[in-house]
Amino acid sequence: MNPEQMIDKLKDFGISSERQYYTRAFARNIGLLSPGEQEKLSRSRIAIPGMGGVGGIHLINLIRTGFGRFHLADFDNFEPANINRQSGASVSSFGRAKLEVMIDQAVSINPYLEIKPFSSGLTPENINEFLQGTEVVLDGLDFFQFDIRRLLFKTARKKGIPVITAGPLGYSSALLVFSPDGMDFDTYFDVRRKMPEEEKYLRFAMGLAPRPTHIPYMDLGRVDLKGGAGPSLGIACQLCSALAVTEAVRIVLGKPGLQPVPYYSQFDPFRQKYHKGYLRGGNRSIKQKVRLWYVRNTLLATASKARPFIPERPETIEKNENISVKALKYLVRAAVQAPSGDNAQPWKFRISEERAVVSLFLNPSADNSFFNVHQAASIISCGAALENMRLAAGEINLNPDITLLPDPGQKNLMAEVSLVVDEKSDRDPLAEQIWYRCTNRRPFLKHPLPRWVQDDLKDRIKDIPESGLHMLTSRKEIKAVARLVYQADRIRTEHKDLHEHFSSMIRFSQAEAESTRDGLPLKNLEAGLPGEMFLRATKPWPVMNGVNKIGLGRMVAMHSARSIIASGCVGMVTVSGLEKKDFLKGGQALERIWLTLGHHGLQMQPMTAITLFWLRCLWKGPESFSDKHAKLLRRVWTRFHGLFPEVDFQKQGLVILFRAGYGPGIRHRTLRKDVDDFLLN
Repeated sequence: MNPEQMIDKLKDFGISSERQYYTRAFARNIGLLSPGEQEKLSRSRIAIPGMGGVGGIHLINLIRTGFGRFHLADFDNFEPANINRQSGASVSSFGRAKLEVMIDQAVSINPYLEIKPFSSGLTPENINEFLQGTEVVLDGLDFFQFDIRRLLFKTARKKGIPVITAGPLGYSSALLVFSPDGMDFDTYFDVRRKMPEEEKYLRFAMGLAPRPTHIPYMDLGRVDLKGGAGPSLGIACQLCSALAVTEAVRIVLGKPGLQPVPYYSQFDPFRQKYHKGYLRGGNRSIKQKVRLWYVRNTLLATASKARPFIPERPETIEKNENISVKALKYLVRAAVQAPSGDNAQPWKFRISEERAVVSLFLNPSADNSFFNVHQAASIISCGAALENMRLAAGEINLNPDITLLPDPGQKNLMAEVSLVVDEKSDRDPLAEQIWYRCTNRRPFLKHPLPRWVQDDLKDRIKDIPESGLHMLTSRKEIKAVARLVYQADRIRTEHKDLHEHFSSMIRFSQAEAESTRDGLPLKNLEAGLPGEMFLRATKPWPVMNGVNKIGLGRMVAMHSARSIIASGCVGMVTVSGLEKKDFLKGGQALERIWLTLGHHGLQMQPMTAITLFWLRCLWKGPESFSDKHAKLLRRVWTRFHGLFPEVDFQKQGLVILFRAGYGPGIRHRTLRKDVDDFLLN
């Protein structure tokens, strides 16, 4: 309905004038606002640049509070990415102008509104007209529209108009009010015109929230200041609007309590924290400069290193189109993101454009360590690579048909993936996690995994009936596993071959890591400076052997045990048999579980010693260990089997033991070789 039709409809409710509508519609405001104050709001003109995440919600809240006149600016259209936080976003509004949609919503609430639209958005050319006659500006500009925001604040100040800015940060909102006679935008944020864009964004964010409560739970790997992208929640946008509209009421009515910058406030309902303060000097204060340095050089720099490289996805393949080499290489690129022991990357691939087939081969020379008995660990990794290919295929309209061990005559041929175009294929949300999956060695929270997450993990592998997931969540069980991991990991440092292999896979410099693009960058191990010094010093076996003799080698095992304790659960993946095909299936299940954990915002670290040592004992006998270690393992097995009574350790294959939980993201990623390095002629 248009405004005239709405006004006609009001007559059915005995309302025949604007005054009668305001009296009835805003009656419940009275008691918090006086009738005279309500009248003042109805005559007040508010400017809102931007009808997106906070701007659109500002408009609706202002209208329901009783404000009646607006200048609104936006040039953009609604799209699916706006659904999570923008008031006007709906399937029916996709493709429509945000300004048009929000005006429709506005007049459906109050058909007597007076609105002046600026459909080209806020520009240097129209900014004076946009601000003309307005009493307050509520900043609804996108976070990354910095230059026009800076001009807005500068122009509003010249015209004597206060500006309110409230930013959604995580679950929280930060609030600042700039008054015409207070500190100006450039001074508070300490910005200059020729400053790099990323630095402007950083200073704006830090000035908004000098006490950033959201940092501990935000995945900074998803924040890209250079690319102009970051996460945002509708919850926070709603909170922003509640705070900003409250200040608009205060300013327009002249109520007491206004505290313009350098006063600031931030409310974070998730952490149940409220911070309010006076940032003397704004970002120029010594304390704030220290915070800026820390965020810039530590948090964001680390997040940048941890951010994965996500390759360009090929165009989705339509029916009757050929499957290109580019598409096949994309599947291989996804495959090699799978986990492998010490990042050995034990795969080779052959692609056939003519047959639309990717063949996966085990590369046994990649890992001949004591751990990798009968290449079991590498075969599990091949299964994980297959799962990644399966998921990536669905992203480009391909339906994969996976045949395990198709030709017994080809010793190292693990599987063939035949591909056909399937326009009905649906993108699995786990596909995105292929590029983010990682081993996280940092401490996790002890908060147990929610039951719904545990159930979902098990549901995800139901179509791999050969596999099973067994989870321990009580603190007593987790501590028991920690003690057993401590015993098993002692062997890792006391066994010459194990120690030398592990040391050979550590990349002690960034240059070495970039050169080999395999193994474990030293920083990825999260050993801290003392731990890194220890790893460097004990790389030669004679040194490590000497350290073991005086008992210091057990610090490594103690570190593993503490990691288990600092977790929300311990899990073990098993398969029904002990053949190659079983472990390939186990690798698929493992990768699906790992990706699902990431999908739910959880971290994971494999703890492989116990499971791989058991396989060695089963296949090679206890005599493959020294008498001392065999005796130690006998004690471990007795207690370990008791923790998983439902597992038949003689008949079922142990794929992996792992720990999981909520926790901070990684700070240093492992690298992968180029796709062409894995391709066979």
